[in-house]
Amino acid sequence: MKFSKIVLSMGLLASTLLANEFINYDGLTKSLKEDAKKNGLYATTDEVKMALKEKDWIVVDVRTAEEWAGAFIKGSQRVGRQTPEAAIENFVTDDDGKLIKDKVIVVCNSAARASIEAQTFRQMGFKTVKIYDLYSWIDECNPVVTKYTVKKDSSGTGLNFGNFYAEHCKK
Repeated sequence: MKFSKIVLSMGLLASTLLANEFINYDGLTKSLKEDAKKNGLYATTDEVKMALKEKDWIVVDVRTAEEWAGAFIKGSQRVGRQTPEAAIENFVTDDDGKLIKDKVIVVCNSAARASIEAQTFRQMGFKTVKIYDLYSWIDECNPVVTKYTVKKDSSGTGLNFGNFYAEHCKK
């Protein structure tokens, strides 16, 4: 009986110590973004523009379908947050499953979700993985594409709504 109380006490103490190590979402993403900036893994807008043109790079967006429909960088690919690890394979491998795009820029609104997904993509074997926030793209007066219409989303109907810019970019 005495032994079980000791084990129970030690387990309670250990779980309390581990609970002190918990890092909330904001703390985690802030730390990951700071590390990315410090290590040169926070992409610049010019790097995103370059990556959109290069054959060994891909720009992937990990935002929700609704966020994507609202505004996205033309040429980027949406892999979402549900299973981006599986979705990215559709864009970076050839028919034999060989990796042909080994460099990734991961985008989301503020780079928070991107910083978390970047960890997974690094573990998958991508040579270079950088993060980027869509807010910078928009604030620097780069165009975004939207799928929103007056009617329901009409993807594939041939409608072209062009590029949109932030209000402060209008001359």
